[in-house]
Amino acid sequence: MPLPETPAPERGTDPARHPDAGPPVRFGVVGLGFGRCHAKVLSTLPGARLVAVADLDPEAQGIELEPWAAKLGARGYRDGLRMIAEEELDAVVVAVPPAARRRLVTAAGERGLAVFLEKPFAVDDAHAREMTELFDRFPDVPVMMDFCLRHLPAVRRLRELLDGPLGEGLVVNADLVLPRDDSPAWVWDPAVGNGIVNENTCHVLDTLCHLLGRPVSVQAAGGSYLGSPLEDGVAVVLRFASGASAVLTGGALGAQAMRTPATLSVYSRHGQARLTGRDHMFGELEWATADADTATHESWPLPGRGDISAAALAHFVAALRDGSAPSPGRDAGVLAVRLAMAVRRALATGGSVDV
Repeated sequence: MPLPETPAPERGTDPARHPDAGPPVRFGVVGLGFGRCHAKVLSTLPGARLVAVADLDPEAQGIELEPWAAKLGARGYRDGLRMIAEEELDAVVVAVPPAARRRLVTAAGERGLAVFLEKPFAVDDAHAREMTELFDRFPDVPVMMDFCLRHLPAVRRLRELLDGPLGEGLVVNADLVLPRDDSPAWVWDPAVGNGIVNENTCHVLDTLCHLLGRPVSVQAAGGSYLGSPLEDGVAVVLRFASGASAVLTGGALGAQAMRTPATLSVYSRHGQARLTGRDHMFGELEWATADADTATHESWPLPGRGDISAAALAHFVAALRDGSAPSPGRDAGVLAVRLAMAVRRALATGGSVDV
C-alpha cells in the first residue's frame, strides 16, 4: 500500500465558520463509550442537530438509554445499523472499537452519510488496508478522523507561526502519557485496539505529522513496564522528509492526579515555541523569534475533558455545510496506524524502521 500523504495543514481556518448558514447537519452517534461526549457536544453545537444515538449495551456505559437520549433531544437505539437505516441523517459518528466498524461504515456509505471516525483508524496495517478498500467503495462520502488536538486553538496558532515568523520546525520534543489503569480492556487486545500507542499516543503522532510533514523513519525504546499485555511506555524518535526530527514520550505510565499533562516544544528555523496543557489538551503557547527580546505568551481556556473534540466537530460540521473536505481525512488515520506499528517493530528489532 503506498504511503498516504499527510493532509495539507489548514491555514487560518476558523473551525466554526458559517454556523448559521443553511439547515443543520443531522447526526447519529454509534457507540456511547467516548461517543457520549460527541453526542453531548452535537446536541448544542451550532449548525448541527443530534437526531439519534445507538449502543449495543448502554447499561455497560452507565446509561439508561431512552431518558439519556431524550435529555439530548435524540432517540435511542440498541442497534447502530437500525439507526442508520431508519433515521434521516446526514452524518454519523462511529465511536466503536475499530474491529467492529466494517458493517457500520458500509451502512453509512451506502446511504451516503458523512463519517466522523474515532481513532484509531484500524487495528494494524493489514486492517488499515481493508478499511481503506472499504472506504474506496464510497469515494464521495466525506470522512474525518477525530485527531482533535490539531484543531485546538493553541495548535492551530502554532501551525500559523511555523508558516510565518518562526519558520519550519526542525527539532520537536513531545510528551503525552495516559494515566495507568485508565484504558478499557479492549485497548490492550491485539485484535481490537492493539495497544495504547495505537489507541492514544496516535494523537501526538498525528499532531507531529501535522506540524512537520511526512515521516520517513522511526526508532524506539521501551516496553511493558507494568505488566501490560503490550508496550505501555515508549520513547520514540521520528525523522521527517523535511529533515526535521521529533522525540516523543508516550504510553500509559502516568498518575491520575497529574491529569495527563501535555507538552510540546518546537525549535524552528527562526525561533522557538512551547505548548503546554492538561487533560490531553494544549492551552498555553509561549513563543519567540531568535532575535526577540521577550517571549510572547498566548493562552486559551481548555474545555472539559469530555469536550476535547468540540473544535474538531465544529470543523466537521462547517466543512459539510460549505462543501469543503474535512481534515484530517482517512489518510491521516492510516498513517497514524502505520507509525504505531513501526514503533512496535522498532521496539522488537532495536533498529530504525522505514515508514
